[in-house]
Amino acid sequence: ESVGSFAANLRGFEQVRDFIASSTVTALIDLPFALLFIGVMAWISPWLALPVLLAFGVILVVGYVLQQRLHDLSQTTYKASALRNATLVESLGAIETIKSQGAEGVVQAKWERTNAFLARTNVKMRALSSSAMYSTNTLTQLVSVTLIVIGVYLISQKELTMGALIAVSMLSSRALSPAGQIVGLLMQYQGARTALESLNKIMDKPVERPVGDNFVHRAQLRGDIEFRNVKFAYPNRQDSAIEGMSFKISAGERVALIGRVGSGKSTIERLIMGLYQPTDGAVLLDGIDLRQLDPADVRRNCAYVSQDVTLFYGTLRENIAFGLPYADDSAVVAAAEVAGMTDFVNRHPRGFDMTVGERGESLSGGQRQSVGLARAVLHNAPILLLDEPTSAMDFTSESQITARVAAFAQNKTVVLVTHRTSMLAMVTRVIVVDGGKIVADGPRDRIMEALANGRIARAA
Repeated sequence: ESVGSFAANLRGFEQVRDFIASSTVTALIDLPFALLFIGVMAWISPWLALPVLLAFGVILVVGYVLQQRLHDLSQTTYKASALRNATLVESLGAIETIKSQGAEGVVQAKWERTNAFLARTNVKMRALSSSAMYSTNTLTQLVSVTLIVIGVYLISQKELTMGALIAVSMLSSRALSPAGQIVGLLMQYQGARTALESLNKIMDKPVERPVGDNFVHRAQLRGDIEFRNVKFAYPNRQDSAIEGMSFKISAGERVALIGRVGSGKSTIERLIMGLYQPTDGAVLLDGIDLRQLDPADVRRNCAYVSQDVTLFYGTLRENIAFGLPYADDSAVVAAAEVAGMTDFVNRHPRGFDMTVGERGESLSGGQRQSVGLARAVLHNAPILLLDEPTSAMDFTSESQITARVAAFAQNKTVVLVTHRTSMLAMVTRVIVVDGGKIVADGPRDRIMEALANGRIARAA
């Protein structure tokens, strides 16, 4: 599910709230009185009560019959609205890609199709709701006319007084009013019902910290990592990203994961972070199954630099200290020095107070990666996970940063994912991954020599 669609579904809470805060209580309170009014009319004249009772029943039946059709249209409208929102968010986030590919027409056509479909569905839904309301109003007017005709006849036959006819006319409008309110309420209910179903699907999704589960708390981890026959598959995928993987990394050991694109290296780091849960097997930190550890403790003990560093609108300092808002300036500066940021920071007139823009749009790819590295250094966790941390940097910057990060991570557990052999200088062990399996594992120099000589085969 896209971010835009997810955000649209969350807004369904407002529909549920508006339904509860609407005239629901008033309509439900008025309903018993409507039956009381019909009873009084029957006591005055059964013949005059009969049209009101029939109209009351017809109004409720019409509202009930239209419910399923309204529910179907409400679901369609809800999905179309989520799709439109998803298109908008994706388009705004990828505006440079759209322009560079000359795809403005394609995106605009998609947007117009989505809007047109949503408009047509809304028209159908409003037409159905309006027909129900107009039918109720028309029926109410017909009842009033019918009561007058019957009342005049009964008065002429000396079976009813003028006062009784006036009383019945007043009571009939009060009796049918709740029925009309209930029909309108049923219209609102369908929108709220659809929104609630969507919200329930979100609330039924698994959470990291289920209520009632007791986690093992470890404020400080040594940094031992172990995979025991781990298997992992992404949702809606038949193949496994990780297949029966087992290995151990001792505390303080520096290991590189290398292999072809899509072999499962980044997935391994996300499993260590607890961002993913294995479908089979176990991931252990310090000998404890990751599923038993408090997720907050795991993240506090792991510093992670992803391939695509996400920055937030704000200053450079706020982005470096993201998650650690009370970090002092000296620590931020020291982290920036390790990440090789001091040159471009010193050149900017505002320094660490420069605005990076949404998603870091004012920074280059290499500068964004530097911010990600600075975050990890400032975090100063015993486990350092690096996923292509210098892929957007030039070789000079990379060699300098590699030396600084290696010095910083002297006593830390380091798991490095890279395609650049120059970064392997900071590790002592290399694990070769292919097709979600480990095909080689050993000291760096021996593994690199075996790869150069073609002695390591790919996974079957």
